[in-house]
Amino acid sequence: MGKASSGKKVARAAGIGGSRAYGNRPPWMYYGGVLLLLLLGILGVYNSREFRTNKISQQGTGTPTVGQSPPWYEGFALDVCGKLLPDIKTDKDPYGITTRGDGIIYISPTVKSASGANATLGKFASSIGMTFNAAELQVPGGKLYVDGQTCEGKAGHVYVMVWPNPAEPVQDGVLEGRGTQGKSAKDARAGKEDTCSPDCEQGVLLEDDQLVTLAFLPAPSVKGENPDVSQPSQAVISKLASLEYSKAPGATTTVPTPTTSLPRATTTTRPAATTTRPAATTTRPAATTTTR
Repeated sequence: MGKASSGKKVARAAGIGGSRAYGNRPPWMYYGGVLLLLLLGILGVYNSREFRTNKISQQGTGTPTVGQSPPWYEGFALDVCGKLLPDIKTDKDPYGITTRGDGIIYISPTVKSASGANATLGKFASSIGMTFNAAELQVPGGKLYVDGQTCEGKAGHVYVMVWPNPAEPVQDGVLEGRGTQGKSAKDARAGKEDTCSPDCEQGVLLEDDQLVTLAFLPAPSVKGENPDVSQPSQAVISKLASLEYSKAPGATTTVPTPTTSLPRATTTTRPAATTTRPAATTTRPAATTTTR
């Protein structure tokens, strides 16, 4: 009886749970479903990326866009043979990328050819009438500096250095391009360097809230080191900070900064006046006592 009862239990369990052979089969339906989801996800990402790329290419290949609002601001300077030139004053603004005599590049493109990846340092230079490429540098109405020309007793070259964060120290600047060392001036003018002319396809991109210096300096004495490029002046950095604060979401909370200092001055003056009044009060009783 025991053996028969055990056999029935095994048969019953097999009937409920299925055969052993079926239980060992891989769950192909499950794997197929997971694979299908992965394929659909990849396809969706690809289509989304293609859509974004096509949309961007119609506006320029990046930011800033036409009618950029709020505008971008970038501080800049011109360092010629170790001396910062005066800020450029101009009323030219054909592309919506210009300066106003305060060392700031105002970036709000008005045409597609100056937006996206076309918003370059070269585009800014051409808009204000400045000569700028890998072999030449000349401010409007100023002297033309050509690659190889003597500067501080040595051959000078055109350099561009940026500071992605205005708070970064001078020594942390990033050199854009490689100057023209080892290349002829003809090759440099043809756009063989990152610091190419406004007509070339690539250039130094303008960025919001950063510093840039265009320089004509001799090559560094130690190979591999950066030239000693000066950072824009503190006045330019302060102006840039003011402009950036003005467009920040918390601009209303930063405006009271000057107001905060005013009460301090007023508070300091009032105690002085209050101290004098008791002295006058002490004198009056004395006069009254004498008269009586």
